Parts: sequence; structure tokens; C-alpha cells
Amino acid sequence: MKSLAFVLAVMASGAAMAADGGAGATCAPHLSPLRARIYQKAVDGPAVLREFLFIRRGILQLDVTETADWAAAVTRARAACMKNVAHAEPTSPVIV
Repeated sequence: MKSLAFVLAVMASGAAMAADGGAGATCAPHLSPLRARIYQKAVDGPAVLREFLFIRRGILQLDVTETADWAAAVTRARAACMKNVAHAEPTSPVIV
């Protein structure tokens, strides 16, 4: 169950959103280089993630399903953040 603990730790700490820059930067998750690479593989598709984790199974000891669920949670959190930022942005005043 080491993989479950890793995924839960990532969900708790790794999905925190940045507080600087524009809307894209505001909602970018803070991920370590390894977590960012795993997230990118999950975004690329289940076959890519499965192959990536299979090759590194002895080192990472991650479950494909739990990792895919974590990546989906990060994606949902980013989408919700982008939606909130879009609704919160004030309209720019028109200068005549």
C-alpha cells in the first residue's frame, strides 16, 4: 500500500495551486519533476502511463489505476481553478 500513501500525499500537497502570474500560471499545479513527468504520462494516455510505470515498477511501486485517478484529480482541480479565475476576473474599464 505504499503507492496509495504516495498518491494521497501527492493529492494533499502536490496539487496546490500557484498564486502568481496570469490565469494559466495561477492554476498550474506545484509538482516535483518526477510528479510532473508521471502526470504528463497520465495525460498522454493509459497505455503510455502503463508502460512508464511498468518499466519503473521496482523503483516507484505505483499502481496504474491509483496514479490515473490522482492525475484526473489534478486535472479536475486545475479546471475548477481556471473556471473560478475566469469568473473572478473583472472586466477592464473602457478608456475613451
